[in-house]
Order: sequence, then C-alpha cells, then structure tokens
Amino acid sequence: YLPGFSPNEYREGQQVELKVNKLTSVKTQLPYPYYTLPYCKPEKIQDSVENLGETLMGDLIENSPYDIHMLANETCKELCKVKLQEADKDEFRRMIDNEYLVNWMVDNLPAATRYRRPGGEITYWSGFVVGMIHSGHYFIHNHVLLDIQFHRNPENAEGFRIVGFEVEPKSTSGADAAANCAASAVGFDIDSNNEVIYTYSVKWTESPVRWASRWDVYLKVAGGEIHWFAILNSLLILLFLSAMVAMILLRTLHRDITQYNE
Repeated sequence: YLPGFSPNEYREGQQVELKVNKLTSVKTQLPYPYYTLPYCKPEKIQDSVENLGETLMGDLIENSPYDIHMLANETCKELCKVKLQEADKDEFRRMIDNEYLVNWMVDNLPAATRYRRPGGEITYWSGFVVGMIHSGHYFIHNHVLLDIQFHRNPENAEGFRIVGFEVEPKSTSGADAAANCAASAVGFDIDSNNEVIYTYSVKWTESPVRWASRWDVYLKVAGGEIHWFAILNSLLILLFLSAMVAMILLRTLHRDITQYNE
C-alpha cells in the first residue's frame, strides 16, 4: 500500500482525519509550521508525513483536533477558544501582510478554495489565506466550511471514497459557536477582540468524479508569483558547481597527460 496511490475505503461514520501542513506564502519563500499561529491544538501534536514525496517537498504535516466522520454533516461546531496575547496579534498581522496560506489535507488531498472570476470561470486556489486587511483593520478566518466530496460505486467498492476537499473560510466574531455562523455576525477584528472562537461546519457532497480523476481539479489551481530571485539563485549555484566540476576534471586530465608524456 502506497499512501496517495491506493484508494481508502471509508465506512459510514468512520473517522476521517484532517491533517495540517506548513503555512506558505506567495510573497515570501519562508514556510512556518502550522502551529506557529495560535490555532487549536490536539492533545499531542504528531508528525504525519506518509511518503517520501512529502518529505522531499519539505512538508510539515501534523495532526489536528478536527473531529470529522464519514457522511456526518456538522453545523457551527466549536473547536476551541484561544486567548490572544499582543504577540499573537502581531504574528497574525505579519502573516496577513505577507499573504500566508493555510494548507490542510484530507485523505492526502490538499484543501482547495473555489473562486469565480469576473467572466464566470471557476478557478481554485490551493489552501486559504490566514486573514485579510480591510480599511486598515486585520481580520482572521476563524470559521471554515469543509465541503468534502465522496464517490461510491457498490459494484467495485464496499465503502466510500473521498474525491474532493474544498474549504470556504469566514471571519466572524460571534459570542459563541451558534453566533459565529449567524448571517449578522461581523468579521473578527483582532484589534477589537482578545479571545477568538474557532468553529467549523462539515458538508458531505456526493460526486460523480471517480477516485482516479480526483486530482484533475488541481490542474485549475491558480499559481502564485514567480520567485525570480530564487530561480536566479538556483542558476548561479548550478553554474558555480558546474565550474568546480569542470575545473577538477581539467586538472585531473592535465595531470594524467603530464604523467603519460613523462
């Protein structure tokens, strides 16, 4: 069994694990562990890297406290409450200024955020932003709707297979979990609040997409800025190493020729 290459079959009611990955930015090249920010933590944080590819990509995959079960819809479920210190608020502001993204995974599928372009075209973004700036105020996304798509084929499989994972983030400052999902709730301004309530909803959607085609949607994922400095840096390192190898080969060849002539 190779994780990500063989389908997982889930029974109704079976727990589905949501894993968290590193925080990444389209503006900087410096990733951070997910729990750098004051998010809800499990009782024990454990590394959850499952294959060599994730290690080579530098992923920092860890477990999370989200409680998700197959085909069990949830509405405005409270995850935890966190007191915000001034240092926490400064960290959020820095992450929002640098457009850091939250990256989650379910069944080895990265979370995607759906966007509609002005022309009506649907596109996707890998992960979702930590928060946003509006009129000089910083708002964090503390509520998420997890739209998990599944496919079932009783002829070929006994259980259900996960074929899609979309996240719809929201900033809200309700006094409790129910108020967090109220239409009248305003965004969570970190300058005006000292405690944040993290909540989530889960929606299971049956999909005609087969497991073998579940990665097709990620072909529509919009890319970030091109890091020209990183590309130039890599090219310079490549040229430098190539010059060193060529110099060593020429010196070795010259010494061999000299010894042969003698």
